[in-house]
Amino acid sequence: MTGRRFSSSRKSEKVSRLIELASLHPVVSIVGMEKNTGKTVVLNHLIKGLSGESDVTGITSVGLEGERYDQVYLTEKPEITLRRGNLFATSEKDFRSRRFPATVLDVREFRSPLGRTVFARARSDGKVIISGPSIVDYLSQTVRMLREFGARRVLVDSSTSRLSPGSPAVADAIILATGAALSISSGEIVRRTIHQVKIITLPGVEKEAGDIMEGLGNGVWTVDGPEVKLLAVSSLSMESGLDLSGRTVYVNGSLTSRALGKLAAPGVRVVVRDFSRIFVDEESLRSFQRHGGSVNVLHSARLLAVTLNPVSPSGYSLRSGQLKETLERFLPVPVFNILEEEDR
Repeated sequence: MTGRRFSSSRKSEKVSRLIELASLHPVVSIVGMEKNTGKTVVLNHLIKGLSGESDVTGITSVGLEGERYDQVYLTEKPEITLRRGNLFATSEKDFRSRRFPATVLDVREFRSPLGRTVFARARSDGKVIISGPSIVDYLSQTVRMLREFGARRVLVDSSTSRLSPGSPAVADAIILATGAALSISSGEIVRRTIHQVKIITLPGVEKEAGDIMEGLGNGVWTVDGPEVKLLAVSSLSMESGLDLSGRTVYVNGSLTSRALGKLAAPGVRVVVRDFSRIFVDEESLRSFQRHGGSVNVLHSARLLAVTLNPVSPSGYSLRSGQLKETLERFLPVPVFNILEEEDR
């Protein structure tokens, strides 16, 4: 997308910058490192800034988002506020509970515990619970349908700490939400956020190797040029003590810390389909790299920004300015505190 202009009346240049970043991509997923990291605040900010009669925005989620109260802490949460003309996809149950008129465009059997998925257009502003399909394949189809119905862009809200909605199979770009819900220690938040950003921004493989891996089924494979060999049907069943020095290993499935430890060898390169399949802690990744290994992805992701919520669900508030500055010093993307910016 090119040529979009932004109003000079925005409250803050930095907030305008986040809206501008999101506007450049057809599908943007907002994923959180934990519950209560401010994903809904970010989503509402983007809906407000990107919605327009000639610039239709679609909204959906994976799982349940937009509920009035946090189901764990029983604290009030910000609801999702749609604008007139927004397209949205949610469950039958939550579509019926909306507080504004809407036109139904389609109903699909992308079932969740709350029923089928309803595709609709908001006829006025209003609040809604967005509970999209919980299966990533269905989510990808939901995004495609919203685009076919006329959405110039689609915003996808993830649930809890699920990162799968940020997969390149779903989204063109990602916004990562972090904050005090992770820890009351600023140092711990910085450490964990840096690690997650490293995982999300892992580099992709060269096209020739990628084309070969694309055609392989589930399992753990060695890929030596055109020659491929199945090592195990999954990373869980993989043997230890294999001589993989200097080899390329493609894990078509989940990569855990334990599996990565089994693959440690000088010069070994491990490739995973995308970052959402990687469940490796910081120390395991560091140990693997110390052994001379590297990790790549078949499909790389684009991280647009990190957003910060300095308030924990229990009410504890961190020194947001200092935390934001520290994150900006170590991260390759801009960091935004949406609550602080919107209060200005």
